[in-house]
Amino acid sequence: MSNTASAKGENQGNTNVSMPHYLMWFRRDLRLHDNTALAALCERANADKAQVSAIFFLTPEQWQAHDMSLTQLDHIARTLPILATSLHKQLNITLNVQVCPSFSDCVEALSTLCEANNISCVMANHEYEGNEIERDEKLTKQLAKNDIEFIRWHDQCILPPHSITTNGGDSMYKVFTPFYKKWRHTLDVSTMQMHEAAAINNNNNAKLKTSKASATTIKDIEKLSKGTVDDYQKVLQTTGLLAHIDTDAQLDYARAAYPAGEAAACQRLEEFIAEDIDNYDISRDVPSLHATSQLSAYLTIGSISPRLCYLQATKALAELHSDDGNALKNSDNNDINRWISELAWRDFYRHVLVDKPTLIRHKAYKEETDSKIHWSYNKDDFEAWYTGKTGVPLVDAAMRCLNATGFMHNRLRMVTAMFLTKDLLIDWRLGERYFMQQLIDGDFASNNGGWQWSASTGTDAAPYFRIMNPFSQAKTHDTDGEFIKTWLPELKDIPDSILHSEDKMRKELAKGSKFANINYPIPIVEHKAARQLAIAEFKR
Repeated sequence: MSNTASAKGENQGNTNVSMPHYLMWFRRDLRLHDNTALAALCERANADKAQVSAIFFLTPEQWQAHDMSLTQLDHIARTLPILATSLHKQLNITLNVQVCPSFSDCVEALSTLCEANNISCVMANHEYEGNEIERDEKLTKQLAKNDIEFIRWHDQCILPPHSITTNGGDSMYKVFTPFYKKWRHTLDVSTMQMHEAAAINNNNNAKLKTSKASATTIKDIEKLSKGTVDDYQKVLQTTGLLAHIDTDAQLDYARAAYPAGEAAACQRLEEFIAEDIDNYDISRDVPSLHATSQLSAYLTIGSISPRLCYLQATKALAELHSDDGNALKNSDNNDINRWISELAWRDFYRHVLVDKPTLIRHKAYKEETDSKIHWSYNKDDFEAWYTGKTGVPLVDAAMRCLNATGFMHNRLRMVTAMFLTKDLLIDWRLGERYFMQQLIDGDFASNNGGWQWSASTGTDAAPYFRIMNPFSQAKTHDTDGEFIKTWLPELKDIPDSILHSEDKMRKELAKGSKFANINYPIPIVEHKAARQLAIAEFKR
């Protein structure tokens, strides 16, 4: 697989400096292994006998504007000291961490940094969201004034945007299945290139002179990162939007569930391949099981390479094929192939975003559909949904799980999103934003794609008439009620046969009935009637 760089060509400036100085700018790629930009920069630096420094900007005000969750910021903060340690020990590179409130501050800081340190080349990996692209374009122009190269590499996807197009031309696929077939075929007939960074030979005296406070020691990076998290948490708490969430408990859970760093991510991948992937196709839809890879939080901040995930999965598939006793049985292994398709979905939504950048500005993929819907903005209904008090057990359990842990099972993301957009007819943008504010693995492309799929306004979206029944979903995927009763302990004594029936729940929770004294609401909407209203609205 080839990666393309947006470069100006070889640097022609900086002729008065005896030893060139290059800069690696880390963003959502917090790892050493298979980091495209890092490997390219190290290769060039060693060839040119150049020094190398590395920078990461904490941008709390920008992240808040982008609705980054507290748990995700904390995950980044916990990862930075580990990254700094690995960079120094393995590559002889020092990581500098600075706080720049916004992206525009980053442009100014980087420009000043390059001038002060005679840096002639900056490398980074592409980001595909609107503000990020605008930031990079401004920096490119700013650095070019001083003949400083800014080279970006495609690294977030297994296959980069624009590399998978329709057979009849160069347009992006609008449906996932043909995209996946071509994506898979492209990988099958090509050799994927992994990018390994080499240690920098001439780097013992490389230090960045900075105009702002910069953390370089592990202790200082930890202190600066933790301070940023604490400040971010205080800001979120003062807004009042998180009054229903114990943010300290949420952070404690996320820290225990997601140990930081590249090694932890790779270990999780190895364990998933060894223990769980063989049952993935079925088990992945059972929320009470920990049967999914749990790698999304690491992929989102770049602690692990998506290409490594793909290669490990295909290796497991090849090993099944090479086992004579299982060759026929596993030639079409649904479990491994299903997980590989999830990696393809991640690529697909990023490709869609690059193809249709208006998505970042709250536009629907199918604007003609979205614009005709009379979306609701009922505050009481929305609050019932996000606090887990709708009276629909699976929806409420899923939302309370999200609020407590910063994570939600993929099946439940579809169920809760479809309940909000179809049963309550609430604008999908409200739900999309709420998920971003809570999810440790929230990234715009996948989150937007998932929400628009559920709302039937997106690419390859669910047909408007295919509306999930949350009670039927509970009966199928949480048969014994284990997940529901874990997060809704007030329902622990209600039999599963009642939990999974809306009519029975209404009857048993009604005044004078057996479970009337339980502190749990009667469903705020009747699914069958809501479904008919939604279908009529979309038909209109």
